[in-house]
Amino acid sequence: MKRLSYQFALFCLVFNPGLSAPAHAYEIYDAGAFLHSPSVSTGPLGYLDGVFNDFDGSGIDITFTNTLNADGIGSLSWAFSNNTAATLSDVNLFGYLDGEIDPDLNSSFNEFGRLIAVAGSGSGDSAADSWEIDEPGFVFGDIYDNLFLGALDNSNAVPEGSEDDVAMALGFELGDILAGETWTMAINISLDNIGGLFHGDIDGGNGFYINGSVDINRAVPVNEPGSLALLLLGLAGVCLARKNNK
Repeated sequence: MKRLSYQFALFCLVFNPGLSAPAHAYEIYDAGAFLHSPSVSTGPLGYLDGVFNDFDGSGIDITFTNTLNADGIGSLSWAFSNNTAATLSDVNLFGYLDGEIDPDLNSSFNEFGRLIAVAGSGSGDSAADSWEIDEPGFVFGDIYDNLFLGALDNSNAVPEGSEDDVAMALGFELGDILAGETWTMAINISLDNIGGLFHGDIDGGNGFYINGSVDINRAVPVNEPGSLALLLLGLAGVCLARKNNK
């Protein structure tokens, strides 16, 4: 039922976009975050434009921030907090965008995607580790299914020469997230080449670069005194006691 509700929400947002920008710009129809971890017994947690929010009641808090300017340039970010009092193991996080270029001037079916550079190397860095460019699933495309399953296929189903409606996703491997730790996923949209993915249209010749990152605020462990320090502290106490006795 959850999966069907996601697909219905995506279908409805075609007619009622949740994040919009003026014409002659990049307009976001859908923007979402999906989290996978074996520690989450209910399965994947999704957040889409506030239309659905599976994080409610999960113990993982999420806050969405939109700092795009009037032309759709800037960033979208999702801030998370692990308040489950337990470690989240093997966390994978995904950012999803379904955007349109100059929707008042061009058809959404004249667009294409292109891989620029996605070169993350696992949980040791903040860069994206996987990607997908696809039709968002209204006619064809499995990008939404892959987000639900937690594995993007690193493929482009809408290249130049096969233009259609374009959706994009970036995946991040986070490793284990300890109780109390926080992390933020940012998806950036730019006219400059910032790596990641490129979303273009063949009519106007316009294009936007889409890239992202995840920053984790790791909990700082409290260092316990070493055995040598404890021994020295004990000897100092003995010496002080003998001095007082004298």
